[in-house]
Amino acid sequence: MRNKKYLTSYYDILHVTINEHQEVILVADSGGTKTDWCLITNKEQFFFTTESYHPTSLDQTSKDELLEFWKQLTQKLRISCHFYGAGCSSLENQAKINVHFTQNTSFKHFVVASDLVAAGIALLGNDEGYVGILGTGSVLTYYQNKQITEIIGGFGYLLGDEGSGYNFGKLVLQKYLNKELSEDLTVLVEVHYGQRAAILQNCYSPNGKAFISSIQLHSENESLQHEINLIHKENIDLFVSKYLHKNSTKKEISFVGSYAFYQQEILKITLEKVGWKLGKVIQKPIEALAERVTK
Repeated sequence: MRNKKYLTSYYDILHVTINEHQEVILVADSGGTKTDWCLITNKEQFFFTTESYHPTSLDQTSKDELLEFWKQLTQKLRISCHFYGAGCSSLENQAKINVHFTQNTSFKHFVVASDLVAAGIALLGNDEGYVGILGTGSVLTYYQNKQITEIIGGFGYLLGDEGSGYNFGKLVLQKYLNKELSEDLTVLVEVHYGQRAAILQNCYSPNGKAFISSIQLHSENESLQHEINLIHKENIDLFVSKYLHKNSTKKEISFVGSYAFYQQEILKITLEKVGWKLGKVIQKPIEALAERVTK
């Protein structure tokens, strides 16, 4: 059993004492907003976080600043990296990530795969079944033989993402703008996110998607929380009704993602009503990934 250490800054890994002659494994799970990493030695696992590495955003200036970090780390250690990322289902996008990390650094090996595969490995290992991701976005997959054999949904925030954190924020703001919320919930939205003009400005700014995805509501008032939960239920109902096969013989599904993790009670009830069973739910795949990749 390896000791787990959680670093507050990714740069701290440069100052950790590690035998420079041993080969270490680096595992990454990169989503839409950040990347979780685990550096694995013979005795320890070091967890840290950087910004997201998505194939469509590799030209950001901040990536150049991080490149110096990767240069230093790969000069110090012999690293084999398993990178699982959002947007990395295609060979073209896998190549973009590979080139970004390897052309100016000294990784011993660098392998890229989709974050959908990471979710399947983390949840099911060598088993098979349905795996859903409900985080900032949403997608349903079927995982078998450590591969994704079917993708259902996953159309992104403009055409899909039902059941996601983004879609919850979208539903809340639509209801607010259409004056469909109670007076108390209207006040709660305005206190945290501003009134109509400010909300519309934020939604249509360059950071509009991030703003909508950030919408989170909670209240100690039982009646108010019930109203919020009804919106969560509406959001999850959309995912279930659109993407779950009604004639499937295997009616169990597991999930990764913060939205699924925090709304798993509503998720469980919604699934049971349509004859499905909720399997495992984990917020972040990185710890389970780190365990399974080294076996």
